[in-house]
Amino acid sequence: MDVGLSPTLLLVHGGSHGAWCWEAVSPLLQSRGHGVAVLDLPGCGGDPTPRAALTLDDSVDATVVAIDRVPVGPVVLVGHSIGGMLLPAVAAARPDRVLGMVFVAAVVLRRGERGIDQIPEGRRPSYFTMAEASGENSLLPGFDDAWRRFFPSLKEDEARVIYTRLTPQPFGPYLQPASTGIEDIDCPRAYILIEQDETFLADAAEAFAAKAGVTPVRVAGDHCLMLTNPRELATVLEAALGIPG
Repeated sequence: MDVGLSPTLLLVHGGSHGAWCWEAVSPLLQSRGHGVAVLDLPGCGGDPTPRAALTLDDSVDATVVAIDRVPVGPVVLVGHSIGGMLLPAVAAARPDRVLGMVFVAAVVLRRGERGIDQIPEGRRPSYFTMAEASGENSLLPGFDDAWRRFFPSLKEDEARVIYTRLTPQPFGPYLQPASTGIEDIDCPRAYILIEQDETFLADAAEAFAAKAGVTPVRVAGDHCLMLTNPRELATVLEAALGIPG
């Protein structure tokens, strides 16, 4: 993927995270001359929207608004984890602005597919159980599960600090079939496969990259590489985009 000129990177977080998760990556990219924008998806991070009735469309709409807030120039969408579910529909909504997409350990959907069906089968029932028990149709894994799946390379005290910043993830976006799929979008894209990812193992990530029609860029690290090795993620993003560091 070679975007030709330096765009603004719109960083879209994954489940139970928020704009805060990019706090270490953003200044690294900015110090290398790249524009960066972030957002809290509805019901996530500091966004106060009630979670119970939120849908995938709500997350898409919020991301389109974030593009519109970038004053000028092209935008490359960077989606982490379930943030990847949004990218095709967002790109379709702003084809004049979106120059490309980068999926970071992310779900890639075809038209009509649902996010919940991309979750490993053995883990899927726990999502419904968590959503029902929450009283607000949301998900938040316990500390041990989050530590193992998201940032296992961190020491326990470091992981606990990050865990306190996680917020319940609205479940509705997992359940709505994608109205726009990756096959509907004709723009450059890249897929970053994180080799020690415990959320989406390598075979699942390879299948997501195949849907996107690309050979994945492989990097060592945890699912939440922006938290555990932000410098490495900044470097691999530049490589995926074809931007000189």
